[in-house]
Amino acid sequence: MIWSVLMRHKLRTTLATLGVFMGAMLLTCILHVLESVHLKLKNEAEGLGANLVTVAAGPVDFVRLVNEAEETSESSKAAPGGNQTSISENAKTTERQSASSPPPKAATLTEADITALVEGLPQVVQGVPFILASGQAGSGLRRSSCQMLGTTSAFPELRRFRPEHGRFFSDDEALEGARVCLLGNSLAKWLFSSPEAALGETVRVEKSRLRVIGVMEEKGMDPSGLRMDELLILPIASYIRSTGRQEHISGAWLALRDRNDLESLKNSIDTLLRERHRLPPGKNDFTLTMGDQVDELVGNALRLVRTLGIIGSGLSFAIGTLGILSIMTLLVRSRRLEIGIRRVAGATRRQILLQFMGEAAFMSAAGGFLGVCSALAFCLFLAASGALPPYFSLPISLGVFALSTCCGILAGTYPAWKAARTNVLQALRAD
Repeated sequence: MIWSVLMRHKLRTTLATLGVFMGAMLLTCILHVLESVHLKLKNEAEGLGANLVTVAAGPVDFVRLVNEAEETSESSKAAPGGNQTSISENAKTTERQSASSPPPKAATLTEADITALVEGLPQVVQGVPFILASGQAGSGLRRSSCQMLGTTSAFPELRRFRPEHGRFFSDDEALEGARVCLLGNSLAKWLFSSPEAALGETVRVEKSRLRVIGVMEEKGMDPSGLRMDELLILPIASYIRSTGRQEHISGAWLALRDRNDLESLKNSIDTLLRERHRLPPGKNDFTLTMGDQVDELVGNALRLVRTLGIIGSGLSFAIGTLGILSIMTLLVRSRRLEIGIRRVAGATRRQILLQFMGEAAFMSAAGGFLGVCSALAFCLFLAASGALPPYFSLPISLGVFALSTCCGILAGTYPAWKAARTNVLQALRAD
């Protein structure tokens, strides 16, 4: 009966249901997508290695970095031939410009500092120093800008970034400064026909030649913005010998025993390094990136998006509720004769009230059900495409559906009350 009544006013019913549909779809989609994003970030963080702290040389000046990036961009536009392409833009050129830039460098950290942190702080179980700088790698007629990463043999295990083909360099090769290297997956594809073809080949770096002993697995970009697939990884001693550059390090990754009391650990690292560097009161000449800082930034961003999504969903639900209120008010006016006949036939006011409230609840429940199903279909598409990991929450889906139904009941209460209060004689006389 409810369906036949509503189908006599198809346009009004559709418009009233549309608002609830949009609200349910938006709210379900946002909550599921945010949980999928959170799951993806958690998986990526675990893939990069849990319980890591990064110590970088020099304070990070974000204003200076932005200015330098703008100046570099302007100079590259002005210089002839400055529009060199990245690996994904033009596969026909013989030279490639890397899109990533190394973090700011300063001659303030040494390997002895990292050794002191590992030996002096019980919570730090391992330290892996690194040198990161821009460089050029070439093979045959092909050249590419890349990020040269000098590090130790403990790098793959600590960062959970391992060779897909070949092997990583050994402790002996690292100590001897052997002329060996590993290539990021994208860099290997650019310089050679395939990652497998790079094994055993020679790569030109500055004035040295390095033998490729491995190609790393595909990793993408890490939270600091470093393109892991465009790295050229070699022992620190080999880096210094090949480039003749710095003997200080760019930073180090510290493996922690656990994540308890990170604030106390930060203070301990600050104190130890400041004493070793004999710094006066003021700014540090190093930068610490703690895991909780990244978690806090990500959490704040997700909370902001969730809040905006809930506000948008609330507006859609409000519009849908008002739409149902208006359509039900019109239906009550246009069905006064029906109400009068039902009252004469013996229907009570309570029955009339429940009838109209049921119609309003049906419209909102239908809109909510379709909205939830549409949102879940969209989330399933994202999961199937590999953009986000799959996530489904039955409580969220049922909660949104229940909220949609409640909106209809709330919207239909006043029109149903008006219908139940309709004077029988006036209703029959008017029609």
